[in-house]
Amino acid sequence: MSDIPSVPPSDPSPTPSPGASSPGAQREPDPFGRLLRSVSGRDWLVAVTAGASAWVAAYVVAALSLLLTVVAVGVSGSGSASLGPGSLDDGPGAVGSATPDLQSLLSGISVLLGAPAQLVALADLGRLHGSGSVPLIGVAGAASLGVVPALVLAAQVVLAVVLTRRLRSRALALPQLLLTSAVTGLVLTAFTSLAALALAIRFPRGTGATISAVHAVGVGSVLGAFVVGALAALLARPSMLGRSSVWTARALGTLRVAVTQVGMLVVLVAVVVTVVALVAQPSWGAALPLLVGNVGLAVVSLGFLGGLGVSGFGNASGTVSVFDASGWLWLVVLLVVLTAVAAGLALAVRRNDRARTTLDWVVSPAAWLLVGLVVFVLGTAVVSYDVSGARAVSGAGSVGVAPWTPVVFALWGAAIEVVARYLAPLLLPRLGGRVLLVTARLVGSDPRPVPAWGAGVGPAPAAGAGAAVPSGSAVPSDAAVPSDAAAPAWAAAPDRADAPSWVQGAAVGAPAPFIGADAASAVPPMSPRTKRVLVRSLVAAGAVVVVVVAGAVTTGLLRSNVWGPAPTVRSYVDAIAAGDAATAERMSELPDDAPMLAGPVLRSAEDRPRNVRVGRVTTTGDQALAVVSYTQGGKNRSGQVELRRTGTSWLVKDEWRVTTPLAESVSVSAVPTLEGAPVTVGGKRVGTIRDGAFRSLAYPGSYTVEVGGSEYFTGGTKTVSVGASGSGYATFTATPTKKLTKDAQAFVSDAISACAAKTSVDALRGCPWYGPYDAEGAVKYQVTKQPELRVVGSGSGSVQVTSTSDGVVAYDYTTYSGERTHGEDTFDVYEYLKVEDGELVSPY
Repeated sequence: MSDIPSVPPSDPSPTPSPGASSPGAQREPDPFGRLLRSVSGRDWLVAVTAGASAWVAAYVVAALSLLLTVVAVGVSGSGSASLGPGSLDDGPGAVGSATPDLQSLLSGISVLLGAPAQLVALADLGRLHGSGSVPLIGVAGAASLGVVPALVLAAQVVLAVVLTRRLRSRALALPQLLLTSAVTGLVLTAFTSLAALALAIRFPRGTGATISAVHAVGVGSVLGAFVVGALAALLARPSMLGRSSVWTARALGTLRVAVTQVGMLVVLVAVVVTVVALVAQPSWGAALPLLVGNVGLAVVSLGFLGGLGVSGFGNASGTVSVFDASGWLWLVVLLVVLTAVAAGLALAVRRNDRARTTLDWVVSPAAWLLVGLVVFVLGTAVVSYDVSGARAVSGAGSVGVAPWTPVVFALWGAAIEVVARYLAPLLLPRLGGRVLLVTARLVGSDPRPVPAWGAGVGPAPAAGAGAAVPSGSAVPSDAAVPSDAAAPAWAAAPDRADAPSWVQGAAVGAPAPFIGADAASAVPPMSPRTKRVLVRSLVAAGAVVVVVVAGAVTTGLLRSNVWGPAPTVRSYVDAIAAGDAATAERMSELPDDAPMLAGPVLRSAEDRPRNVRVGRVTTTGDQALAVVSYTQGGKNRSGQVELRRTGTSWLVKDEWRVTTPLAESVSVSAVPTLEGAPVTVGGKRVGTIRDGAFRSLAYPGSYTVEVGGSEYFTGGTKTVSVGASGSGYATFTATPTKKLTKDAQAFVSDAISACAAKTSVDALRGCPWYGPYDAEGAVKYQVTKQPELRVVGSGSGSVQVTSTSDGVVAYDYTTYSGERTHGEDTFDVYEYLKVEDGELVSPY
């Protein structure tokens, strides 16, 4: 239906009553009072009802969205948790096993009733903010979240527009429109603010923690609710604003086409996303009831070649566009291109091929720029936090549509203006009249100034028929005139100035209209040559569009599936699984302290990864993070691989290099005795024990690690598992060699022989025997039986030599009385030794 009223506007000044004083009498000096009294009671009631009903509609939609979200979460998490008889606290502070305490009950009610009210305030550009503190540990903090639930806002705006459009009087002048629209905004602001404050979410007092009431009321919500309510009421019937200005009506008409295009795209994308979430990705369904509108806005902004970005979160900041995403988003770009052509044709139908001006080159980009700004505001979430305590932490950031996206929308507006100017005159005359009429009902039609008489607009008015309509007046176009009329009725009757633009007749040399009585005769039949040129042009244009879209889709698929980080990660992990360390090394940047990443070491590994799968790949600028899953030892494992874009050739072929390999740390520790011992894996020496340890990165697998030693001690061999059930850690102790046993026995035997060679009892310090005690003078010793020795080396490197059977020593000596005596005695050995500079020595 048209947005131009069929009833001519009346004088905004009130009509004097029969009993009123003459015009010459003194008028009431209060113009604002006259303005208030000029608004009928019906219009006051409509203004108040529209604001209140808009809040009610938004609250209901918010409540339903929350209910569906809770149901979706419950369905997706069913079976993961249950509430059994033993799940309630039956301690001293419990009221009962089935009756919650009063604070918990009130808190639950505040969440149930208050959450939808806060969503309505968020939809009006509010920010959900709360604060709390834990005095026991001296920590306090506050946080805020600003995100516009697009579905809630849409419900609010739609109901306000529908009620205002259907019930408000169409005879209101501009001051009355502004006044009633402001009343609608004030009512919506009052309902939104008071309800959000009264239904603030309150939490029960906890032990040692205090949380303030959470609500979304602030300066932003107050101003936002007023602006949303006032604009919804003011623009409910835009034609009422264009009565006095043709250019205002035309600008609003262009904005109407822009809103229609973007709105249809958002609705279509939201429906598709919902279907995909319910069928292909049920895990997405939990967040959709609340965020389906925002998701639609984000996808549409990508389809307009805009961007989505994160800012203010440190290293997480970045922007992505359709050029960085998967190929299916190019289908959205194709949809945007098609709707842009349709929008250009619709814009031409609304203008009805009126004389175009240079100003349209500004109006069209400005209209789409304004729509892009709305998409940017609705599609961006803002977060801030501030925590104080032993250490103060604060920050702020945003997630959503990139700030430069509205500029891209403006460029699309310029392209749509090109379609309306140059492509529409070729295509619209070939379309059926029904298609044009349906389009005109959807987007309306622009008013045009009435041309002066005699300018080739039709027969001159008859004498006495009345004055002609001024040439600068706005002529709306929503009525129909029979095509067989000899002259338009309004030519003889000035009160029919509301005749449609195509009834006024085409001026000499003026563009022919697309709709109306003159449309059929205004388009001459096409010559065969013109038809061939048109067909070839359309075929060529279609081929170009197909080639461009196909090339873009192919390029996106190649960049993501052939030249993207995912194929690089897959080839890299496949090389590790095959034991090809050389290929993995060429694809990665290895650190200096990773000798176990060498080829011989990897080839010697068992339990290397199998059934490799590359999961989610997150790309931020030139950095990428890939999640890899595989099986190892019959169990599922996963890891992460970081990559860096090192270059791009031919504008599309990206080159990626692994910066953080799929490897874990291996740590080998050893006792001090093994200091400096070589470490060998798979027959390749990879390092030595330094400061009691050896460390290196290693690919997933099971490795046989050998730690060498000296001629007396060796570390031995152990198996180290990386990425499986093992921890990649092994401790080696010193194991004595056969040479140590032989040399230790020889050391003790030499010590016994040295003791036997002594002739003084006083010189036997450190010997396994002592005596005789009654000897006078020299004593002759002879070991008649050597003890059997056992050598035990400890992990710390010490050596213990003990006898398993006693030895026998004989001695001859002279007693104090001068008697020569012969005697024998047994002895045992209990000796400690240590290795020092590669030799056995006594520690004493």
